[in-house]
Amino acid sequence: MSNDTPSLPDFLEERLQEESPEGRSSLGAVWELLGGADAPATEEADPDAAWDALTEAHPELDATPANGTASGTAPRAKQTEAAPKSRRRQRPARRSRRAHSWRVAMGLAVATLVLAGGLWLWRQPVTITAPPGQQRTAALPDGSTAHLNSGTTLTYRRGFQSWPFVDAARRAVELGGEAFFEVEDGDRPFLIETASAEVAVTGTRFNVRARPGNARPENADRDDARSADPAAATEVTLVAGRVEVAARTRPERRVVLSEPGARSQVAGPDATPTPPERAAPKYALAWRNGGFAAQARPLTSVLQDLERRFDATLRLHDSVEETRAPVSLYYPEAPDLETILHDLCAARNLNYRPTSRGFELFAAPAGR
Repeated sequence: MSNDTPSLPDFLEERLQEESPEGRSSLGAVWELLGGADAPATEEADPDAAWDALTEAHPELDATPANGTASGTAPRAKQTEAAPKSRRRQRPARRSRRAHSWRVAMGLAVATLVLAGGLWLWRQPVTITAPPGQQRTAALPDGSTAHLNSGTTLTYRRGFQSWPFVDAARRAVELGGEAFFEVEDGDRPFLIETASAEVAVTGTRFNVRARPGNARPENADRDDARSADPAAATEVTLVAGRVEVAARTRPERRVVLSEPGARSQVAGPDATPTPPERAAPKYALAWRNGGFAAQARPLTSVLQDLERRFDATLRLHDSVEETRAPVSLYYPEAPDLETILHDLCAARNLNYRPTSRGFELFAAPAGR
């Protein structure tokens, strides 16, 4: 050692005697460097720079011992390797699990919303419409058929089911307008609902007319005339089979039609159905062959039928009187509108003239 380096303490001298010659030389060199070190620096020490300076002065410190481990460094290295990982490193894993749980919950919520929306859409009724000037045929879920006249709407539950794959207790349709039904036999009753009536059947053929102003003039003096609602009157004409007709709010007051050609009318939702009466089915069914018919109907009701049939606007001038007087017409084949208006005006002493959207009917001059 140099003269400026303080001598080793006695306990270190005794400890060095236990080391190998190479170890004593290395430790002596370290003590010599420590003895020549200046006062501690005020700046943060650089371990890498210090080690480079030490190994440059004493290359033997950088040599690998015979046991393959640098003296004095192996224990620290082992301690470093064996040091347990920080607990904070496990937190991202917990956050990942929470994020996964949120994704699962959101997926279930979205699936529930989609399912609920699908069920809501499925529960929306099926609607079939025949616009003015057109007719349409609808094939129903049970194999039955409905032929819709102009200006008619038919509504029913999808598949005649309450829920997917769950049949409803009855095959129900709602009708606004006029339609001819051919109903297939089935275990469940077939029900037609209009604004004023219910018609229950199993398997049969019949015509249902539910038009505004459909009440017949001859029924005006009936005891239940106060219950009549001309805007919601329903007329049923049987062709084959058997049907039951009742007011919509009084299903217990039923009338049974079992003979072909039998007819009954319900003047309003609280009115009693008229007793079965014989009628010529050709009047009720003329529209199915493209014809046109009216049997003892008010003039205003006939004009409304013509508007729907030909998609035209027909007006009555103020000079026309007795607009509720009954009118009867029958055309078995497809007529044109002016032919019907000509015959109608001739029978009622009226004239007609074209307008921008259709025709206007007015009283013929006196003395004609």
